[in-house]
Amino acid sequence: MEVDEVEEKADMGNGLFSEVVSMKNGSLRVDECSQGNSSSLVVNRPVTDVTSFEAYRKVLQSAENRTSKLKDRGFGDILKERGRALLRSLFSFSFWKQDKEPVEDVQREAFLTLSREEETAVNRAFSANDSNILVAHKNSNIEITGKILRCLKPGEWLNDEVINLYLVLLKEREAREPKKFLKCHFFNTFFFTKLFNSGTGYNYSAVRRWTSMKRLGYHLKDCDKIFIPIHMNIHWTLAVINIKDQKFQYLDSFKGREPKILDALARYFVDEVRDKSEVDLDVSRWGQEFVQDLPMQRNGFDCGMFMVKYIDFYSRGLDLCFTQEQMPYFRDRTAKEILQLKAE
Repeated sequence: MEVDEVEEKADMGNGLFSEVVSMKNGSLRVDECSQGNSSSLVVNRPVTDVTSFEAYRKVLQSAENRTSKLKDRGFGDILKERGRALLRSLFSFSFWKQDKEPVEDVQREAFLTLSREEETAVNRAFSANDSNILVAHKNSNIEITGKILRCLKPGEWLNDEVINLYLVLLKEREAREPKKFLKCHFFNTFFFTKLFNSGTGYNYSAVRRWTSMKRLGYHLKDCDKIFIPIHMNIHWTLAVINIKDQKFQYLDSFKGREPKILDALARYFVDEVRDKSEVDLDVSRWGQEFVQDLPMQRNGFDCGMFMVKYIDFYSRGLDLCFTQEQMPYFRDRTAKEILQLKAE
């Protein structure tokens, strides 16, 4: 395998870069890369010694040869470092044989197909009597009856019980595989109405004890992201305290904007850190983002499903790479995970 061309383009910020490596016969090509960008996800298998691959050695040799020629012009060290940076970026990639497509485990798991047995179990549960308790989650004291579960059927609005149990299952999923998911906190659907409402305004004391170390086992400030479901009368939206990227985000499947919600959450986070850690946190430079590049709903009943999938994908570190057409699948999958009391 002979290296034909090596081209490196500039860093574009936010972890995004564009690099091209092309080899004769089209054996290898790396284009745009971004951690968490679903359009460029590939298998992340360990490479113990990248220099053992002939192609990699030739890339390094090419960079070093060009370095020696350009030393007199003062570009040597820069080019050599760029050659090595290119190889470092390849450590996170591995390549299947030419007849196989690259697959990324995290993205694949977000779209696992239900088996025939699982589909049968979901359909049977949808037909259960209203008062029949299908599952009970001990730690959260949430019971799901036939009537409650049927909110996951197409055309129905999601209810508090289903959303809150699903969020509990997401936290349990993270606890099972902490290296696979971001460290997150998932507030339930009642949190924001306790913190802030039109009648009483902002009230930190109403939620102060929700996040004690004894209750959670961690401080919110140590999370990557904090998810807050927002119920706007007949519409579900999502707010995110994105500690990792230092911004407050608002996601609405109808692309609405609610600055007051993000203002209240900024105030809450400052109060929370001061109360639990005795630290005065300055969030004045944190951004407010009303996310526009997101999947949008095309009907009047899927807002809750969009909201929980925003949470699911963000907690995986994925971009929001789904559409309205996948909502029936997500409804059945969520029902399956609730019946199994396990999010995947």
